[in-house]
Amino acid sequence: MRPELEVADIFRCHGPAYRHAHAGHLGRTERRVMAAIEACRTPVLGAHVEQCADCGLIRCAYNSCRDRHCPKCQALARADWLDARQAELLPVPYFHVVFTLPASVAEIAFHNKAAVYAILFRAAAEALRGVAADPRYLGAEIGAVAVLHTWGQALHLHPHLHCIVPGGGISPDQTRWIACKPGFFLPVRVLSCQFRDLFLKQLHAAFAADELRFPGALAGSADPAAFAARLKALAEIDRVVYAKPPFAGPEQVLGYLARYTHRVAIANSRLIGLDDGQVSFTWKDYVRREGAGG
Repeated sequence: MRPELEVADIFRCHGPAYRHAHAGHLGRTERRVMAAIEACRTPVLGAHVEQCADCGLIRCAYNSCRDRHCPKCQALARADWLDARQAELLPVPYFHVVFTLPASVAEIAFHNKAAVYAILFRAAAEALRGVAADPRYLGAEIGAVAVLHTWGQALHLHPHLHCIVPGGGISPDQTRWIACKPGFFLPVRVLSCQFRDLFLKQLHAAFAADELRFPGALAGSADPAAFAARLKALAEIDRVVYAKPPFAGPEQVLGYLARYTHRVAIANSRLIGLDDGQVSFTWKDYVRREGAGG
C-alpha cells in the first residue's frame, strides 16, 4: 500500500527549487539520485505487465529506478548484502566501534565528500590496525566491516563511521588466534588519539595538495594560516571514538547498518506531512554517548 507521502513527492514538489538554490554544492551524483527517486514507478521509466499464473489476472506496473538510495527499491540488494556480511562473521565476540567527525570538520566534508570521507575510512582503518598490532594492547592483525553514515535521526549533518570488529585477530606469525580480554576491545583513549592524529595529518596533506575547496562561509579557511589554526583547534578535541560490544550480537548491528547501505537518509514511513514548504517527520532522540551517532 502506497504511503500518503513519499520522499519522491517532496522531490517532485520542491526538488527543482532546491537544486537551483544549492547549485554550488550539488554534484552529478546528488542530482542523479534525486532524478531517479522522482521518476521511480512513474511513466517516465516505462511499465511492464504482470500475470498471475493461477487466476490469469493481468496487472500493469511502472518500472522501478533501482537506485540504491531509493526508499522503495533495493530491498533484495539490501538482503543480499546482509546475508553476505553475516556469512563472514567469525564465531567470536564482536565490538561496535564508531568514529565521528567534529562539526568543524563535517562542514568541510560537506563540500569535499570524496576527499574527506576517504580520509575518514583510511584513518579509522589505520588506527584500528595500528593499535591492535601493538603488543601492549593486542598484538594481532584485525579486520573490520565499516559503513559511513552522514546524517543523524533528525537529518542534521553528522558524518560518522560504524565499524563491526571481531574481538581478536591473527598473530604476527599467522599461526594462531589472539583474543581480546573478555568485554574489552582496545583502549578507547589511545584509539581516539591515534585516529585524530592520522586524520589531521592526512587532512593537512590534502590541503597542501590543493585537493580541498572552501566555498561560501568556508572561504576564510583557504588561507594556510587559517587552516592551520583550524587543525590546531581540532587537535585539542578529545574522544571522537566510541566502542562497546553489540547489545544483541553483531547480527543486530549488521541489520541496523543494512537499513542504510541501500536507502536514502529517511524512509517514507517516517514522513508525516508537507505543508507550506515544511516537512514533518518522526525521529528518535538518541542520547549521544562517547561520540556515537544515530
